[in-house]
Formats: sequence, C-alpha cells, structure tokens
Amino acid sequence: MALIVCPLCVREDDIHLVRTLPDGRKEARCDDCDFTFVYGSPREEKPAAAAPRKRKAAPKVSKPTVAPITVVARRFPTVEDVELDARQQAELLKATFLATVPYEPDQLVARHWMKYRWVFSADGLEKVATADLKYFADNPIGAATGDPTAFDKGWLLLGELECARRIRAVTNHLLRGPGELADRLTELADGTFAMAMPGWGEALLTKTLSIADPDRFLPIVTFQEKKALTQAVYGLELPVVDETSLTLGRLAVWSNDLLVELLGDGFTDLHHAAAFLRWAKDQ
Repeated sequence: MALIVCPLCVREDDIHLVRTLPDGRKEARCDDCDFTFVYGSPREEKPAAAAPRKRKAAPKVSKPTVAPITVVARRFPTVEDVELDARQQAELLKATFLATVPYEPDQLVARHWMKYRWVFSADGLEKVATADLKYFADNPIGAATGDPTAFDKGWLLLGELECARRIRAVTNHLLRGPGELADRLTELADGTFAMAMPGWGEALLTKTLSIADPDRFLPIVTFQEKKALTQAVYGLELPVVDETSLTLGRLAVWSNDLLVELLGDGFTDLHHAAAFLRWAKDQ
C-alpha cells in the first residue's frame, strides 16, 4: 500500500484518515502541520439506468361483425341470374357429355366414400383408428385436397393423439354443431374454432361434407374452383369472399347448392356431375 505524504510539510508519519468523501476520495490530516488535504481519484459515476420504456400495447383487432346469414343470402346469385343463352349452351353441352363421354362409378372411390361416411358419423368418430384420420388427410381418393405439408407438420408437432382429438372435434362441429352450416364452415376454415387442426382447412372440410352428404355436396373442394366453373359453364360471375357478409363458408356452401341446381338431373351421382363441369369448362 502506498504511503500518504502531506503535500505541505512532506511528512508521512502522522497522517490520519478523517473520512471518505461521497465520490470515493479520502480526506486526511497531517498532525505535524495541522494541514488537511484530499487524496485519491474520484470514482466514475455510472449513468443512472434509464427507466424501462413502456411498450405500447398493440391495438386490439376485433373480428368484424358478420351480417346475419338470412340478410346476406338475398345477395347471392340464383338460377334466374343465369342468362337464357348461357343456360341453353350449358344444356347442349350436358346432352353431348351424357351421350358421348362414358362414365362408370369408380369402385375405389365408392368404397372410400362408404368407409368414411361411417367414420364421420357420431358413432364412427369415437371408434375410428387414429391412422385412418391421417390417411384421409393425406390421400387424394375421390377429391384431391392439395399440399398436405401443413397438416403433416401439425401432426408431428402436436402428436397423433392430440391431432386425432382435434379432428374429431372439428368434424363433429362441422356436421353436427349449432347454427348454420355455412357459418360453421367459415369458423373452421379460418381457424377461429377453439379446437382447430392445422392444415384441416376448406378443402378437407368440404371433402368431409361431400362424403357425409353425397347427394348434396359436389366433390369440388374449393370455392375458387366452383367460382371458375360457374363462370366458364354458365357465364355467371360469383362474388368474392369478404369477412363481414359473404364469408368463405357461405360462398362455399351457396355456390355448391347453386351448381347442383343448375346441373339438374341425368347424372349417375355428383362425381359424374363434377366430371361434366370440368369437361364443359374446357369446351
């Protein structure tokens, strides 16, 4: 330790510490000459920590209020909105198709549809093997539903038991839940349902409907394809999706029902009718 020397008399024998100053320096007194002095270097003061800035709360985005379905339904096109010449042209195409394009029901599709109609029943959902639920999502039999990557990723991340629980909940809500089917389909397709399953969107939901109710729902699993077919075959432009009235679920259900009404009789089943629409679109 360095000796402290009085700066006045240059003595070091009788130096006494008086106190430590707030900045860390020392105040000392020399008994020989009665001189008081300060030594040492002041310590560096750390800047006071800035008070943490409060983050502004993100504005709450409330879901748009959806207009009542009974009001909005009046805005959706009907059979009467199809021009007469377009109807006549479609009927000529239909007659040509039925007369010249052979059609035999696909037995593989028929067996698949029959199996999954039981699977999606209230009793079947409780008993079906988990592997069969995944097989339905991954397999394009009867109606391809697009890239399964999002579903497969969710299956790996959540685990098969949780995924099976969610698929059962989604399917029960779609087929047997409260309220209008079109609004339940919207809720499930946009992922706002509490038990939503990743990757189980519009296409898989619509395929489920076409299996559970094959006399009503065409195996055409997206609204965009139904919209394109309606325009190409019947010359009728369907509205675009919006969140407050013409929601995806409403348009998906209503466009299906409109097409089935326009198609009329003469087809073996709705797979046959869907085949006609796709054929006619390219004529």
